Amino acid sequence: MLWIRYTVVCALRIARGRGRPPQPGSLIRRRTRRRLALAAVAAGALTAASPSPALAVETTGSELVIIQPDDVVEDDLYAGAVRVLVEGLIEGDLVAFAAEEIVVVGAVEGSVLAVAPSVAIEGTVGGAVRAASATLRVDGRVGSDVVASAGRVELGEASSIEGDLQTWAVTLETRGHVGGDVRGAQGAAALGGSVGGDVAVTVGRLTVVDDLAVSGNLNYRSSAGAEGLGKAIVGGAIAHRAPMPPNLRVRALQAFGRFLTILVLTVAALTVAYMWPDRSRRAVERARASPWKSWGKGAVVLVVPFVLVGLTALAAALAPASVSFALLVVMAPITLAVFGAIAVLCVVTGAPAVGRLGWIVFPKLTLNGAVLVGSVLAGVIWLLPVVGWLVPLTVAPLGLGAWMSGRRPEPEPVAE
Repeated sequence: MLWIRYTVVCALRIARGRGRPPQPGSLIRRRTRRRLALAAVAAGALTAASPSPALAVETTGSELVIIQPDDVVEDDLYAGAVRVLVEGLIEGDLVAFAAEEIVVVGAVEGSVLAVAPSVAIEGTVGGAVRAASATLRVDGRVGSDVVASAGRVELGEASSIEGDLQTWAVTLETRGHVGGDVRGAQGAAALGGSVGGDVAVTVGRLTVVDDLAVSGNLNYRSSAGAEGLGKAIVGGAIAHRAPMPPNLRVRALQAFGRFLTILVLTVAALTVAYMWPDRSRRAVERARASPWKSWGKGAVVLVVPFVLVGLTALAAALAPASVSFALLVVMAPITLAVFGAIAVLCVVTGAPAVGRLGWIVFPKLTLNGAVLVGSVLAGVIWLLPVVGWLVPLTVAPLGLGAWMSGRRPEPEPVAE
């Protein structure tokens, strides 16, 4: 109705000559205006009477985005809401972000990119599916690949994926058809249905829970053998390999990263000791006099960001979905800022702890010498494979607590 009223008003303005003035050199007469008005009214009536396809829009403030069964989106659809439900037809791609769930019951001729706690594909997707969610369930047909990072990935008996299935998930359960390969890494995988290609996964526990038909090879890396292989019909070979340990290059990069971290922390500790020698000396003495008390104070401060994250997650879980989404948007930068501030404190507050360690080994050193020697010793211990984790758990809280417990010297009395 609004479209018809708008069309009639525009037509009357054109007929009365109150529309947009003609361009210089144009000869529009009154008869021409009347013809344009009648044509506009007719076009408006036909448009209102015929079912018009929905246009692709970017929805960022709605709580619920629904593409109804009779709706047709002729282009890509970008949706951001608490819940996204597609029951109609999307001729392009679907890019959706939801605070609660994304459900595709209808058809998407393009690809789907979905980020939500729960994603369900119950209809048809002509292209690929890319999902990041806590739960991904596929009960429909996907014309290309499925790539997902999720806590749980589940393929129902009616599911059909024409391409590959590649997942990084805690649990994977397949009971449908996968035309390509099944790849990725999972904590536990329960396989069934059929696979047109190979199965090549790194998994903690592999179980064949139903009749499984694999046209290619069945390769899995796991510390334990698979269960239920008697239910599987494999066209190729079955290979069980042990998990791969980190190669030499990865180990070298890890050692080099720790060395750079030790170097940066040493420079930071020496800089602090040089800039504030008296305060640093008092902090070292405080770490020596009451180490457990100082460590406890620093540990309380370091735990604050994790407590903030826990409280935010609890509030988001208890609050309604529309409120929890806004809460996460507000609290995310605050939490990152708190973590950043704590990280900076950990970098510059290690001087008391390493200085105390240096004076334990060489009591006659100066403050800077004790900080340097203590940093080197702490770095060497950190590189050890078993006890190395004790260094950050000791140095950061102890140094931070010692700085917090340090007292300023009392001012000298003024002579009368």
